[in-house]
Amino acid sequence: MTRNEVPILDVSTLTSLIKDKLNENFPYINLIGEVSNFRPSSTGHWYFSLKDEKASISAVMFKSNTFKVSRYLEEGEKIQVFGTLDVYAPRGTYSIKCDSISFVGTGDILKKLEERKLAYKNAGWFDEERKLPILKYPKTLGVITSPTTAALQDILQVLNRRAPFLNVTIIPCVVQGEKAAKSIAKAINIANDFDLCDQLILSRGGGSIEDLLPFSEELVLKSIIESEIPIISGVGHEIDFALCDFVSDFRAPTPSAAAEIASKGYVELINHYKEIQSNIVNSMENKISLLNQRVINNNMENLTSIINSKIENMYYRSINCSNEIETNISQKITFFENKFNLAKLEIKSLNPKSILERGYSIVRDKNNKIVKSIKDVDIDDLLTISVSDGEILTKVGK
Repeated sequence: MTRNEVPILDVSTLTSLIKDKLNENFPYINLIGEVSNFRPSSTGHWYFSLKDEKASISAVMFKSNTFKVSRYLEEGEKIQVFGTLDVYAPRGTYSIKCDSISFVGTGDILKKLEERKLAYKNAGWFDEERKLPILKYPKTLGVITSPTTAALQDILQVLNRRAPFLNVTIIPCVVQGEKAAKSIAKAINIANDFDLCDQLILSRGGGSIEDLLPFSEELVLKSIIESEIPIISGVGHEIDFALCDFVSDFRAPTPSAAAEIASKGYVELINHYKEIQSNIVNSMENKISLLNQRVINNNMENLTSIINSKIENMYYRSINCSNEIETNISQKITFFENKFNLAKLEIKSLNPKSILERGYSIVRDKNNKIVKSIKDVDIDDLLTISVSDGEILTKVGK
């Protein structure tokens, strides 16, 4: 058949023919596969993919049928769906519309991951004792991810908001596909070999269980274990998991959360300084307010009154002090006068002349010594007798 013998069709006609042919040959489909990229919508419809090791097909279950299923689907689990094939003309894609879903068991991929997880756990790869502490104040933060992912933008936005002064080094790698595991491990090794940073974030956005498989490969896990730089795992969303989460030194539920953990110390430090600054400002404002109030209260009239009051107070104090000084001096003078008069009387009473005036006399020998006993004189000795109004010379007789 030549080109001219083949009828010319438009896209809509061809798509309609394909749809009719599919419906004719596959009126109903009974299909077994593993759940991938399950996305329940806000309208109640379920969107996901069914896949095996070699192929994948899109699937949808509308809200009118989801009530038949007891729970949400989980990534990697094996299910059996019954439905019909449908062609979506605007995109030229086909999918299976599910009327019912039954659970077959854990999918092969999820089963393999669980087996690996148990083996690595038993080998001690998940032990907390071998993990490095996360730095509170990293000097340079390395981010291992694809430079084109939204996860990187989320990390940079968080860091710019919380710690804009933190140095960030982006270490690019492939995060999905057959080459991803080797690329991720190489990026970790490069960061260590060239000392590019002192803390690492290993990250990518959410995805299906197959999309996250490279982060569960043994090659990647060994690189994490051998890393001398602490590693924070921020792979996928909160419901996702990869084995790197258990091997890394710290696991964050999302890329943004990983950035928050890496910058937590600086945020606390900034908040501490802000608190100190606020306290200083409040203290200064209070003091200024107090001084302003004092200035308002201490106008000229008040100042004059205060000064006059102080002058009056000092005046009365000076008068009191003067009176007190005069009283003390007067008392001292009287005290010494009395003491002087007593001493004068005492001296007077001890004066020999006073004794002589009372009729007594004093006898002295020729040497002018006072005669106290008859033994002090001999016959014919000359004596001088002192009386109140003069002296008498006499001679000792028999």
